[in-house]
This record gives sequence, C-alpha cells and structure tokens, in this order.
Amino acid sequence: MIDPRWRTVLVFAPYVVLGVMVAFTVAVRWGDARLLVPTLALCAAYGALVVCFRLLPPPLRRNGAVLSVFMAGLIALNLALVLQESWFGFLTIATFTFAYSLLDWPWELLAVGATAVVAAVAQSSSLGHDAVGIAGTIGILVLNVVAMCGLSWSLRLAERQVQGRATEAERSRLAREIHDTLAQGFAGIVTQLQAAEEAPDEERRARHAAAALALARDGLAEARRSVRALRPAALDAARLPEAIEQLARNWSARTGIPADVTLAGAARSLPMDVEVALLRTAQEALANVERHSGAHRVRLDLRSTAAGTRLEVRDDGRGFEPAGLEDRDTHPDGGGYGLVAMRERIASVAGGLVIESRPGHGTAIRAEVPA
Repeated sequence: MIDPRWRTVLVFAPYVVLGVMVAFTVAVRWGDARLLVPTLALCAAYGALVVCFRLLPPPLRRNGAVLSVFMAGLIALNLALVLQESWFGFLTIATFTFAYSLLDWPWELLAVGATAVVAAVAQSSSLGHDAVGIAGTIGILVLNVVAMCGLSWSLRLAERQVQGRATEAERSRLAREIHDTLAQGFAGIVTQLQAAEEAPDEERRARHAAAALALARDGLAEARRSVRALRPAALDAARLPEAIEQLARNWSARTGIPADVTLAGAARSLPMDVEVALLRTAQEALANVERHSGAHRVRLDLRSTAAGTRLEVRDDGRGFEPAGLEDRDTHPDGGGYGLVAMRERIASVAGGLVIESRPGHGTAIRAEVPA
C-alpha cells in the first residue's frame, strides 16, 4: 500500500512537471512557431490523456487493457516530446510516477523500463553516431534502465518493510498486553493454588483459594476486554446485517463500484466470533474485488436459516482459476494470502469457505457457518 503522503505527490507531480516544461518551452521557443506549436500540441495531448484517465470510473481505471493503453500512450507522447525537444526528458519523472503507482508488480517494470529508455534518448541526444557516441548511448541507456527499475523495486521493498514493521509492532503490542494481564494473572492463580495446597489449616487454604478465584475472575474480565478491543468498530453500534450494509455503502462510495446487499431469513443473534469472522470475510472479499477483479458490480447476500448463516460476495469481474492460486496460498507475495486468511477465519468458527471463479465469468466467495 502506497503511503498517503506519497500518493498525494503521485497525483499532482504529472501536472506540476508538465506545467514547468510548458513554461520553459514557451520561454525558450517564443517566436519560433515551427518548433513551439507542435511541442505545445504534444504537451496538450499528454495533459488531456492524463485528465481523461483521471475522469474514468474507478473500475475502468483498474482495468488491465485500459491501463496498458494509457501507459503506452503516455510513453509514446513522452518519446515524441523528447525527439522534439530533449529537455522533455524531465517529463519522464511524471511518466514514472504513473508506471509505479498504477501497475502491479512486476508488470510495472515494463513501463518503468520503457520510461527509462525515453529518458536515455533525451540524455544522449547530443552524442554523435560514431563508435564513441554509440557506446555512450548504450551506457546511458543501461544506466537509466538499471536506475529506474532499481528505484521501482526499492520503493516496493520499502512498502513491504513498512507493512512488516506495522505487523510486528501490533504483535509486540498484543504480546505485552497478554504478558501484563493474562499471563501475570495465571501466574498469580498458580501461586495461590500452590499456597492453598501447602496451607497448614483450613482457614489459610480457603483464603488462598478465594484469592485464586478472584484472580481468575479478573483474568476473565481482562480476556473479555481484549476481545472487545479487537472487535470491529462496525459491530459495536450495529448487528451483522446492518454492519454488512454499512460496509457495502462505504466501499461503493469509495470505489465507485455499485454494491447490492440482500438480507434474507430471520435476523438472529450470532456469537461475537462468528459475526467478526463473517464481517472480516466480507471486508477481505471486497478488498480483493477492488484490487484484482476489474468488476463493474458486486452483490453481497447474507442469509440466516435454522441450519446456519451464509455470506456470499459475487462480482462480475475478470475471474481467475482458483486451482492455479493454490500453490501461492502460503506465500503472501504470491497474491493468494487473503484467500487463506478467509479460509482460516471461517474454519476457526467451524465454518467452510467455497470459491467459485472462471476467467471472464467473475468470482463468488461463499462462507457458511453452522447454527
């Protein structure tokens, strides 16, 4: 996940860089319409392409074919500008931000590498066509490709390290919480029970037993408090059906993808861990739709019967081969870790998870928990 501050830079950088290049070109080429007009026309085309892409609905902006056409157009226009005026090599800064922020790893390397070639063309424009000039051009080309692709890889690595540190920090916090409350409470219970066994009379034995019972009650209260702290905030103010509806509304408002919710069956109170598991599954399923599916519509069905509760999240996206994902499930970087997390979460409440998908036919994720 891109840091929000860095994301702001990525949003405004293309316009700032393009604006600076236009101002510089006008200042240098003013009065020379033969060079100025075609350059400004290419700049206008570059800016229009960016604006048109920004105005597309979110599902289209994540579509692989649209992204490929957009990046190919940007790189081609950037190259045309470089061939017109070499200083437009600086515009590759903007092109790079799109390649890095829009494309998934490792596909971004193709766009980043092509952008590096454009930058190399600009930087080597003054070199001759003799042996020395050709060698210099090749050296500049290699240097740019290595530098830009290395920067892209380093940024991705930094993101993963930040996410890893956040996870480790949360684990450390939970470990301290358990140590400072439950672990110490259990140690106190053991100590009091041992003292009760060794007590010389009934009065002291009863006193130590009462102290152990009080510690056990305190530990139970702490355990319940910790569970409540981990409970999704959406379930604090509403039951699961209302929380699912609110989740869908918020997600749809943020992504621009319509999300329909169907609630069926008699609403009944579910155990806290079941509600948490189903809500987290819905959140993960919607996150996968946003990141990977290119869907235009999503439907969430929550049904309660005497036999149990079923949650289904279905999209009309590009789909995938579930069997092809199995080998990557144990590797978070492989793209299937979210499905593993959903399976484990539902299995922890004695339920089951079914994934139905085919390329070009969307995906359905169905979680069922027995009554």
